[in-house]
Amino acid sequence: MLSWVLLLAASGLEIAWAAGLKYAQLPLEWAVTLACIAGSFIFLVLATKRMEASIAYVLFVTFGTVGTYALDVCFFDKRITLTAVTAIAVILFSIIQLKREEG
Repeated sequence: MLSWVLLLAASGLEIAWAAGLKYAQLPLEWAVTLACIAGSFIFLVLATKRMEASIAYVLFVTFGTVGTYALDVCFFDKRITLTAVTAIAVILFSIIQLKREEG
């Protein structure tokens, strides 16, 4: 259970730093963005010590990608497109398949 908490924390920080890279302007905003980058990778490393690294990394990237897209849609006026929804569905399907192979 702790591995999932660490992985979700890592992904949440990834979403935050992705937004920070785009929108940070002030030194404090850049400092927070850099702290989120460091924190996301620290939590990812801790999660990989408790679960398979390949699965942890794929989930980290997926949660980050989907979360960043959702953040853009909800807060930054990005339009939802069929292509994006299809791409996300393919990613989620692929993760489910990887997890099933894991046993």
